[in-house]
Amino acid sequence: MNCSDELVRLRQGADLDRLPRLMGLPVTTGIIRAKPTDFLVRESLAFELAGAGEHLYLLVRKTGQNTRWVAKQLAQSLNLPYRAVGYAGLKDRHAVTEQWFSLHLPGCKDPDPEVFAIDGVEVLAQHRHTGKLRVGALRGNQFRIVIRNLEGDCGELARRLSELRDGLLPNYFAAQRFGRDAGNLELFGDLQRPLKLRRESRSFALSALRSALFNNYLAQRITDGSLATVLPGEIVYDEDRQAYRHEPEVRGQSLQPTGLLWGSGNNHATDRALEHERRFFTPYTATTRLLENHDLRMVRRPLLLRPQQLNWQLDGQQVTVSFTLARGQFATALLRELVMWSA
Repeated sequence: MNCSDELVRLRQGADLDRLPRLMGLPVTTGIIRAKPTDFLVRESLAFELAGAGEHLYLLVRKTGQNTRWVAKQLAQSLNLPYRAVGYAGLKDRHAVTEQWFSLHLPGCKDPDPEVFAIDGVEVLAQHRHTGKLRVGALRGNQFRIVIRNLEGDCGELARRLSELRDGLLPNYFAAQRFGRDAGNLELFGDLQRPLKLRRESRSFALSALRSALFNNYLAQRITDGSLATVLPGEIVYDEDRQAYRHEPEVRGQSLQPTGLLWGSGNNHATDRALEHERRFFTPYTATTRLLENHDLRMVRRPLLLRPQQLNWQLDGQQVTVSFTLARGQFATALLRELVMWSA
């Protein structure tokens, strides 16, 4: 496979509309994000705030604004460099989101909340802590999503929701990981002779490439019927212990198959699982080499996700769905199993 062929395949991994579903194509249609309050997200930090320290943590409710823009506005409000601001994850602009930001303010009094007069932003709480908020430092996210103008078989929609309450679904990376029109996949230009990018653009590009590879591998496991099966020699995710383990060393109902986020290092899978992964990644020579050359570490990600606290209310032509996902999991991975939607 040459570089242009690789890019075509990677773009397929970024197109969630065409990637296979576990429950088949939905027979119900609807509209999401008819207004920002239809898509509500609340962050849960992975740690308790100390109540003292050099960093001021702000719980912010933002509407119609993206995370990086808010971070820049917070920095400007106090004449801080952008690097003094931390956040745990990027949140969608077309939503109402409650998320945490940290500001490095050693030796400073806590500012008056009125200092943060930012359009579409409300400061809900502020607490001190000892360290900067880092990307990924979340327990998870809570969602409340309204889908309007439902058409089709709402009985089938209710059946799918019931099945998902205690079930698993494909853990795809969503469209926001790839940028508008999946443009982040092409930031490097030629994969064999990649352009030199600024830090932020480089991060976007590497993340998109790894995510597209993962999505394609997950799609293959659905298509070949092996998603529900732990392959001999596979590295599995043990839900009970929240740890990755080697299949021959463990047995149990809570084990999930995993996929690779490609990078440098050793693949610890063995037997049939190792052969399966080698066969998949071999055609992506330029992509895998580029990822290795940027010193990304090879890590694992579960191929399946289990929504928690899934509840819904079906009312005529709309349904309100609430659920909790672990960090790094995407609400649209769940929604795409339920309805075909327009925004």
